[in-house]
Amino acid sequence: MSMIYKIVIVVFVILLAFSMETKAQRMGHAQPSRGGSSGGGRTQSINGGHRTAPSRPATTNNRSTQVRPKQTDRSAQSANRSREINRNNGSGSTTRSRVDNGNTRNRDNGNNRRTNVNVNNRRTNVNVNVNRNVHINSNHYNRYYNGHRGYYPYHYHPYRPYHYGPYWHPVGFFVAAVATTAIIVSLNNQKYYYDQGVYYAPSSGGYTVVQAPVNITVVNIPSNFESVTINDDAYYYFGGTFYVKSDSGYTVIKAPDGAVVSKIPEGAEEIEIDDKNYVVYNDVYYQPLLENGANVYQVVDMVPVE
Repeated sequence: MSMIYKIVIVVFVILLAFSMETKAQRMGHAQPSRGGSSGGGRTQSINGGHRTAPSRPATTNNRSTQVRPKQTDRSAQSANRSREINRNNGSGSTTRSRVDNGNTRNRDNGNNRRTNVNVNNRRTNVNVNVNRNVHINSNHYNRYYNGHRGYYPYHYHPYRPYHYGPYWHPVGFFVAAVATTAIIVSLNNQKYYYDQGVYYAPSSGGYTVVQAPVNITVVNIPSNFESVTINDDAYYYFGGTFYVKSDSGYTVIKAPDGAVVSKIPEGAEEIEIDDKNYVVYNDVYYQPLLENGANVYQVVDMVPVE
């Protein structure tokens, strides 16, 4: 029995030694923890994140981090290019262009220019028809305007739209219904609605402001009109429209060449022709000038470029 007992003790000691050696080897392969991390088989890095497994390439995360900023930059560049293209294509609205021998800088390839007009917090697109292939009628030098030969000397000042009040609207403005004070006037079997210097024509779902029809007559015009005298002939001006006194009221006429006015309504466009700036409203060209220390505008006669 003593011999068997000794054999059992030797086997037990051998197994115990083997077990302790195996445990020591496992502990030798374990990764030391940093920053006081706890369990879970994952250890924290100095930055507070988790490290990847030793078998995973250490450069994988770095590559993905480097690629993402490049993709973001490409997206930003694409967006910037899109915005730049939109601007170059005329998606934005401007009220100034340049004309050199009939060529426009803004490349709109047409005579129609859209101008945004904000009236009473309501935004409306107004078509401003401008013929840019024009120049000043050279014969104007032979004309006299109240003793002054030719047009007044050019004096640039910026166009500042004048708003005539809450009941006045520019050409192209749309309303669902006209005011009860509007009266019906007609010309050549065409019916218009007139109210406080503004002319409306029926359109789909409402009424649209139109240019004052030449030769149409109204009983009254707003009291804050401008009186214009050219060679002893009296004219009346309001909201971009010229009138003459007639037996039945005031009759709309074409803008008289050489007429000087102090106000041009909103909806006009400032353009440059032959290195001079003009304001165009309802197909009428106005030259900015200085008269008696005040900024005013003179109607000039334009002819097409041949």
